[in-house]
Amino acid sequence: MMRPVWTWSACAWLAAVAGCTNANWGFLRRDLDRPIKGPPPSIEALVAYLNDNAGRVQSLRSDDLHITARQGVVPVTMSGKLMIQKPRNFRMSADMVGKRVVDLGSNDQEFWWWSSQDPQPAQYYCSYQDLQEGRVAALPFPFQPEWIMETLGLGPFGPASKYELEHDEYTLKLIERVRSPQGKPMRKVIVMKRSPQKAPSPQVVEHLLLDDATGREVCSAAVSEAQLDKTTNALLPRRLELRWPEAKVTLDLRLDGLAVNVPLPPAAFVRQPMTGIPSVDVAQRFSGSTQRYLGMNN
Repeated sequence: MMRPVWTWSACAWLAAVAGCTNANWGFLRRDLDRPIKGPPPSIEALVAYLNDNAGRVQSLRSDDLHITARQGVVPVTMSGKLMIQKPRNFRMSADMVGKRVVDLGSNDQEFWWWSSQDPQPAQYYCSYQDLQEGRVAALPFPFQPEWIMETLGLGPFGPASKYELEHDEYTLKLIERVRSPQGKPMRKVIVMKRSPQKAPSPQVVEHLLLDDATGREVCSAAVSEAQLDKTTNALLPRRLELRWPEAKVTLDLRLDGLAVNVPLPPAAFVRQPMTGIPSVDVAQRFSGSTQRYLGMNN
């Protein structure tokens, strides 16, 4: 059975999704609770909104991050901090009972993770170059940094030409066909409400990563509550549920005290060696079986 805490750290690579304000959605009809018939907005209009909202935000910081993790029935509560800066700077830490249990980071060159409860505790890291050039046969989590920035609402989301559009009377789905670092066909899906929304209701409600062959959900990020930043007029997440069906993990995040476009310390996005903890290059040591180094058993 999979050990739980490292899966929480992996799920932390998922994050928030963003929506929009009524003022920016004049091309949508304003029936909040009714199905909408007729032709949908164009892909160009939808992507233009997403890019406009993303363009308002360069960085995010929350020093009051509440995390509830579940693998099975019993929830575990953690407190944490989150810092994000375009294009790939990311840092998240989580504490439980006053002790650090998770640390995740990313910069332009690499990303890394550590959990105090991993079966083989180490600070694991992976360079983006190794990932993009196929030197990493497997990762312990199914999501990639570029997708993370999109789910945070920071984009970029264009060009419109890379998307297909599906719709019904309630939702709009922007679909992008991509491949995993291992070459497997995947679909990234952005699900939006067809009616214009106003905080605390989100406009973008889900980011899905699907196996293209089977339609199986690999992972997803769903927002249940949004918050409007009054300085930038960007709609940003406040409460999210992160899902990883294969690991039977859900992670509920609540971002309070969110600060937008504030200076962030550059040192936060530099991987530092940890005392008494080995640093492990995933591409060199664990390019084969993920099962082997995660210590999973049947």
